[in-house]
Amino acid sequence: MKKLFPICIVIFWMFMALRPAQAEPIVFIVSYHNVDWAKTACEHVLEQAPEAQKTIRELANNPYGARPADWVYDIVNGANECKSVGDPRQLGRRLENELIDALAVNTRCAGVTVIRSPHPDYDRGSSDILQTNRDIRNKNDHWDLHLDYNPGHKTYGWTLFPNKAGAHSAGSLVSGEGDTPKVADQICIVVTRRGATIR
Repeated sequence: MKKLFPICIVIFWMFMALRPAQAEPIVFIVSYHNVDWAKTACEHVLEQAPEAQKTIRELANNPYGARPADWVYDIVNGANECKSVGDPRQLGRRLENELIDALAVNTRCAGVTVIRSPHPDYDRGSSDILQTNRDIRNKNDHWDLHLDYNPGHKTYGWTLFPNKAGAHSAGSLVSGEGDTPKVADQICIVVTRRGATIR
């Protein structure tokens, strides 16, 4: 039995050395979606804000203690956040930057390559980067990441689209929601395949 143990160890390491190497996951943060989503989300809450503010004013002195629903305050807070920048697409970019920072310090993300895919209009002069990214996509399996900015909230939705080399779909999308540290965890669990395999 004692002689068999070293042989098993050698066989194990030979197996590990001969198995095919797994490519590191590549995640493209798709700015085209992310910054445009922020713009559309802001347009939506800014359109609803006057009515929400009116409701708050009308119920401020209600003798029966009625108060507006939480979502009414959420609309006003979201509108204020959208007004805090010159271009609401900046909020989508800010969200990307916060997530990139969270991914960079998350140990679950070790070995994951994160690449921003620039927005062709918002990121002027990005045609060289777009071409480089296209070449990477054509040669490697990868994930496309969409972020759904939610005005006035710390939580937001995300969706990962798996792709084979050449940008062909590699299966079902995976989505979730949370604040930035939680989203970073969720994304890295998915792309490193530490969670369940979905078939």
